[in-house]
Amino acid sequence: MNARLVTVGILAQSAEALSSLRSQIRATSLGTVALELTDYCRSRTDQSTRRFLDTAPDIILIDADEAPQAVESVQVLHAALPAAWVLVSTDAADAHTILEMVRAGAREFIPRPATQENLMKALQRHIEERDRQRKNEASVQGKMYSVCSAKSGSGATTVAINLSAALAESPKSSVALIDLDRPLGDVATYLNINPRFTVSDALRAATRDGSGAARMDRVLLESYMLHHDRIRLLAGCEDFEPGEAPPVDALTQLLEVVTETYTHSVVDLPVCSDREQTRVVMGMSAAILVVLTPDIPSVRRTDRLLKFLSSFAAEDKIRLIVNRTTKSDEITERDIEKALKHEVSWKVPNDYNACKEAIHAGKAFVSSSSKQLARNFRDFSQQLAGFQQAEKRKGLLSLLPKTSVF
Repeated sequence: MNARLVTVGILAQSAEALSSLRSQIRATSLGTVALELTDYCRSRTDQSTRRFLDTAPDIILIDADEAPQAVESVQVLHAALPAAWVLVSTDAADAHTILEMVRAGAREFIPRPATQENLMKALQRHIEERDRQRKNEASVQGKMYSVCSAKSGSGATTVAINLSAALAESPKSSVALIDLDRPLGDVATYLNINPRFTVSDALRAATRDGSGAARMDRVLLESYMLHHDRIRLLAGCEDFEPGEAPPVDALTQLLEVVTETYTHSVVDLPVCSDREQTRVVMGMSAAILVVLTPDIPSVRRTDRLLKFLSSFAAEDKIRLIVNRTTKSDEITERDIEKALKHEVSWKVPNDYNACKEAIHAGKAFVSSSSKQLARNFRDFSQQLAGFQQAEKRKGLLSLLPKTSVF
């Protein structure tokens, strides 16, 4: 058998559906059908499940003719064969049914009836991931950067979005942007995206049940993420529901899976964070970007925020980001450093028109017409992540601890 062929086990209730799926898979020339069954799986010990366990296919393809039974089969088979990709061919359009299947363990959804083209794409994705795993690439824990501010409107969300976009330009990077702002997250709005799932769904999945188990892994995380250019976005809360911070255990597990999955992640934090939530995020962050603007209210609030963060022994991780700077600012960089007793790491020039253009277009600065802002974010992302600097930046200046484009 061709070693590159993917073995597929098919579960469909009708002989007609089995025949169609078998033909479509064979037509892709990427897969071979190893098992065909017409009985949904209801427990680990029933005959259908045992047949799948004996065959152990790479992919399990379920024709979801009846949604409740299909959800049950997904859950049973994912638990029995966690390494197998569970693909569901469904015509369900409601978010509740889709979410149930995702939580049960579905990896991907294929419109029903499945076509050769859609099956081929799914098999190709499986082969690509399998080949990547076989290269035995060194597993590196991803770096996480948290972005916060002491005053609403300082531009922390803008910084988080554009830092993510700049990091994602590196061909070796995989970047996640996590919107933890509450009660409402704005990242999806800034990028002109209408999310189906949000961080609330991911946190619920990461919450441990009565047995102490939690259903959060790379597969489920990816199903919640939105793709925007090269960024993977976990959108913030969509419903205005002021309330308690997310459970610490769930937040911890979610962020652990994020750092295990992506080389870089950026977390957009709320202005007011629960102490335990802050402790978790600060402890996991490689750098804490504190955004402020050159005005007295922002500086005063930032002073109080820095004192709060100092209780977590995070001083060495803090990077002060002064946003919306101009040459005519009455409060200078030196004034800010003197008042806060902390070095300014980065300054972002004020360009209202470029910001408005980017938000209206649903793009980051690196994709907009503002070359100055794009260069600014690229320079800082390289410094922050330790990417190799451009040739023109080599020399004594590259040894300085901060970047300035002024």
